[in-house]
Amino acid sequence: MALTLTDLSRDPWLLPEVDALIGANMPAFMSWESPGNWRWHGMYERYPDHQLCLVDGDGRLVAAANGLPVPWDGTASSLPSGSDEVLVEGVDHGSPDHPDAVCMLSVSVDPAHRAAGHAERLLTEVRRRAAEHGPRGVIIPVRPTHKPRYPLIPIDEYAAWRRPDGRCFDPWLRTHLELGARQLAIAERSLVIRQPIRRWEEVLDHPLPGPGDYPLPGALVPLRVTEDGYGTYTEPNVWVHHPAGPTPVTVTVP
Repeated sequence: MALTLTDLSRDPWLLPEVDALIGANMPAFMSWESPGNWRWHGMYERYPDHQLCLVDGDGRLVAAANGLPVPWDGTASSLPSGSDEVLVEGVDHGSPDHPDAVCMLSVSVDPAHRAAGHAERLLTEVRRRAAEHGPRGVIIPVRPTHKPRYPLIPIDEYAAWRRPDGRCFDPWLRTHLELGARQLAIAERSLVIRQPIRRWEEVLDHPLPGPGDYPLPGALVPLRVTEDGYGTYTEPNVWVHHPAGPTPVTVTVP
């Protein structure tokens, strides 16, 4: 099936489809209020040419990648705290005069088109464009896809897991590493969502009667409930760096 690559600067009518696709790939609570989520549509408005879309011959959205240009000196110590900080800085203050890199915050593929190489194609295109607009390449706070199965394992330990064949255990993190990315750091507080307990209880469909850590379906780490009547989900991510330019290897995703 032939797909066409476009972006929201050329096809702004795709914006609702992009939102719907991201929502289909994430637990519902991931779109709740956070410093970054409040500004997600501001990213679309300020940087529409960085919102890449793959559409089929009928104009239906198959995959999307969302990001924005950022300043970055190339060191792990200068990375933002995560997606919240990237969005706050990029939307509130605008693009840096001379962007150093592109930060990709989301890569989503329609569930009916998984394992067809669409995510890899988008990542490759972002790398290619970064050679023109962000000489230090692409940085991504990766949300490992299988981490929700292991919410009690610290993310730095999880990211270090390897399969018997030596490849990275997590499939999404593995895709990045085998496309030539390198792991830079852990974003311990990439996304922080703090909401009243009653809202979390609606998601879980059972009461949260006291302070403590609670399992949350689809979450990378447990939900922390405190005595003030709030629950806070603090999502960690894994920072990876793709150099600008062509992808050095071809990846076969199992």
